[in-house]
Amino acid sequence: MSPESANSAVTLEPTFRRAEPADGKAMYELVQEMGGLELNTAYFYILFCIDFADTCVVAEVDGKLAGFVLGHRPPKRPDAVFVWQVGVAPWMRKRGLARKLLEAFLAQNPDARWLEASVTPDNTASRKLFKSVARDRGVDCEISDYMPAELFPGGHEAEDLFRIGPFDSNSNQVGKQ
Repeated sequence: MSPESANSAVTLEPTFRRAEPADGKAMYELVQEMGGLELNTAYFYILFCIDFADTCVVAEVDGKLAGFVLGHRPPKRPDAVFVWQVGVAPWMRKRGLARKLLEAFLAQNPDARWLEASVTPDNTASRKLFKSVARDRGVDCEISDYMPAELFPGGHEAEDLFRIGPFDSNSNQVGKQ
């Protein structure tokens, strides 16, 4: 069965791996298809998969991109990993894939003491997702002002910083909750 023809009765088990340069095109196309996420240039996704592969994770089902996390290590906070974008294919929604991707992302960065992300006030799903990571791992989730709306062109909302942790060196394993 192809991923596109999947229905809720079918269990699709994704495999997780570090991003590769060829994944950039598929990420770009997925964000275009999904809507809702800010679409970056194809160059951006390819560059992230080259220069930040250590902090980018993809999920595949039957060789097709099912989702991804793009992230990086903030130079001023090297003990943190920052989530830039989480994307889940429409045919994989409501299966917990975003959460599994974050767990794989943390497992790929076992020395990270903090998970960070910026989230707009109206992005309820992401806010719940990041709070659930903190809750299930028994760590704090600090939310603070980060990027005020006036920094952005075109009426973009402000971005709050979610800072989750600190994690100990043994807490960043897939499935640890």
